[in-house]
Amino acid sequence: MGKHKEWRKVAKKMRRKRIRSSAAAKRDEIEKQRMDSISKTPYYKKWLAEQESLDLFREQEEKRASILAHQKWEYLETLAQERWARQQKLLLEEEVKRKEQEALIKKEWEKEQEKDRLEKEAKEMEEKKKRLQYERIMEEMESFIDGTGAKPVALNTSTESNPGKEPCQFFSKVGACRFKDSCSRNHIRPAISHIILLPGFYTHLSLDVGTQGEYDTDINLEFDHNERYRDFEEFFDDITPELEKYGRISQIRVCSNTEPHLRGNVYVAYQSERSAAAAYKALNGRYYASRMISVEFVNLLSWKAAACGLQFRGKCPKGSKCNFLHVFKNPRGKYSFYETPAHSSKRLSTTPDRDWRWTPSPEREPSGGRTSNRRQDDWECDSRDENGKTDRRNSSRRSARSRSKERQSERSRLSERRSAHA
Repeated sequence: MGKHKEWRKVAKKMRRKRIRSSAAAKRDEIEKQRMDSISKTPYYKKWLAEQESLDLFREQEEKRASILAHQKWEYLETLAQERWARQQKLLLEEEVKRKEQEALIKKEWEKEQEKDRLEKEAKEMEEKKKRLQYERIMEEMESFIDGTGAKPVALNTSTESNPGKEPCQFFSKVGACRFKDSCSRNHIRPAISHIILLPGFYTHLSLDVGTQGEYDTDINLEFDHNERYRDFEEFFDDITPELEKYGRISQIRVCSNTEPHLRGNVYVAYQSERSAAAAYKALNGRYYASRMISVEFVNLLSWKAAACGLQFRGKCPKGSKCNFLHVFKNPRGKYSFYETPAHSSKRLSTTPDRDWRWTPSPEREPSGGRTSNRRQDDWECDSRDENGKTDRRNSSRRSARSRSKERQSERSRLSERRSAHA
C-alpha cells in the first residue's frame, strides 16, 4: 500500500513536469514564430541597426574614456614623479647642508676645545706665576717685616675698583664707603700702608640699634652710655697690648657709628709700614670674641678730614648715622689725636705676659650679654698664671652675671610696659 502511494506521488510529479515542458515548448515555438514575423518587418530592422550603432558608439566612448583616463594617469604620474624628484633633491640638499653644519659645528667645537685648553693652560700658567710671585713677595715681606730686607717693589702699587673714574671722596677720607664695591666712583686701596683697618672689630649692643625692627624702639633702655664706655675701656685695654707687639703705634681710633660700613671699625696707625705689615700678617684671619678678624690697609688723607668735627661738641645733625668717623675717646688720652709717638714705646715693654692663644674655633663660655672679662674669655692666652688670675676671672664673671640679671629685669619691666600699653 505504501509503495503504491510512493509510486503515485512520483508519477504525478513526472506528469506535472511533462505538462510544464510541453507548455514551455509551445511558448517557445509561439515566441519564435512571433519573432520571425517581427524580424521581417522594416521597423524591427531599423531598431536592429540603431542598436548596432549604439553598441558601436558605446565601444568607442569606452575606448576614448579609457584613453583619457590613461592620459590623465600618465600626467598625474609624471607630476608625482617630478614632485618626488624635487623632494629627493631637497632631501639630498638638506642632507648635504646637515653634514656641512655638523662638520662646521664639530670644527667650531674642536676650536672651542682648543681655545679652552689654551685658556686653561694660560690660566694655570698665570696662577702658577701669581703663586710663585706671591711666594716671592711673601718671602720679601717676611724679610721686610724682620728688618732684614727692603720693602717689596710689588707693594708700591694699589688696586682700583673703577679705574679711570673719579676717586670716591668718602673712601679717600675714611677708608670705607656705604656703597662698598658697587660705588660708581673709584676706590683706591693701597697694597701696603702704615694704617690698618679692622672692620667691625668692636661690637656692642648700642651699635646695633640701627638694625632693630619697629618693635625694638625701646632698645636703648637695655644700656646706658656710661656702661657702654666702660665696655669700650675694657675692649681698648684688651687690644692695645697685642697691637703694640708689632711696632710703635701713633693712633688708635674706634668708631661709634651705627652705619654698617663704619660700625665698630678700628683704625690703627703705626709709625712705620713695617709694623703695619707685621700686624696685618699676624692678625688677619685670627679670632677675637669668637669672630674672625679681617684686616685691610687704608690710606687716609688726614685724621682731621676723616673725623667728624661736630661730634665732641654734640652738634652733628646726623648723630651716629654720620658718614664721617664718630670715635670713642681713648681712655687716659692714649693714642689720641694729640698724643706724641713716644707714648707707644712705654707701653710696649710693660705687658710682656699678655700673649694670646688663637685657634680657628675659639672656645667661649655662654653668657647673656657682653661680659667684662674680655682678657679671659675673648682673647685666649698661651701662657698665664692660673693661680694668680683665677680670683680676678671669677670676680669678673660675677660682675658680668650681675649685669646680665639687671638687663633681664629691665627687659621684663619693658615687656610688662608694652603689654600694659597693648
